[in-house]
Amino acid sequence: MTDLAIKPYIFVDLDDTLFQTNRRCSPADDFTIATTDKSGQPLSFMKPRQKMFVDWMNHTGKLIPVTARSVEALSRVKMNFSHGAVCSHGGTILNADGSVDQQWHAQVEAGLHSYQSLLANLPELLLKAAVPYGSIRTWIVEENGLGLYAVAKQNEPVSLFLKELVNHLPPEYRSQFYIHSNANNLAIIPKAISKALAVRYLMENKLHDIDDSFLLGFGDSLSDFEFLAECDWFGLPKSSQTHQWVNHHLKHDYEAKGYFGHDH
Repeated sequence: MTDLAIKPYIFVDLDDTLFQTNRRCSPADDFTIATTDKSGQPLSFMKPRQKMFVDWMNHTGKLIPVTARSVEALSRVKMNFSHGAVCSHGGTILNADGSVDQQWHAQVEAGLHSYQSLLANLPELLLKAAVPYGSIRTWIVEENGLGLYAVAKQNEPVSLFLKELVNHLPPEYRSQFYIHSNANNLAIIPKAISKALAVRYLMENKLHDIDDSFLLGFGDSLSDFEFLAECDWFGLPKSSQTHQWVNHHLKHDYEAKGYFGHDH
């Protein structure tokens, strides 16, 4: 008989998986404030079904956010994460008490050692690449004394061009980094860190009851897929980036072959 007291670990992306900024949806009276900006003003909102989903996950499982948000940005999420967190695209892991996991920090520091000069040059490269397209701001995300990855945002995000900057990067950036693009946000991340590496570390070192439980994963973007694949089952929000990608490629695959399925 199944033990109904077993609670699965639930690894979940946050932005555009559990809530949206008011830029992406106009808040209604029945929406719940999910995050605030640095001045304390409401920034992101949960729709009623999203709020029910979050409540269900908290009641049913052990919820661990796996997010691009920094530790500071995570602190502005109006949710309680009592089982730890993965922040900054996997660059930081927080323990259940909110402290930084020092073993993971040491691994990340060692892994990033060979990337430091490449990282330091990225803001200037991106600024030069953006000149024909428009004005951007760019910086290195730093946490716990480490430069983790580079971010670029347009100053006037009317006609989005950030993806064009990728083609101007030298070959070593294409081979040693991976790139996440989402509207007015471009992140260029060393392969030494990722959400999947952080989740794998937790599975192997911290989730001591993993053999008596199971893992669920939820995320919206294509860059989430690698960490989702570490889980036993995973799901996607309706109309998310990954949902749209799967629909598109399923359609073209069927048109090319005439059937659903594969040959292996």
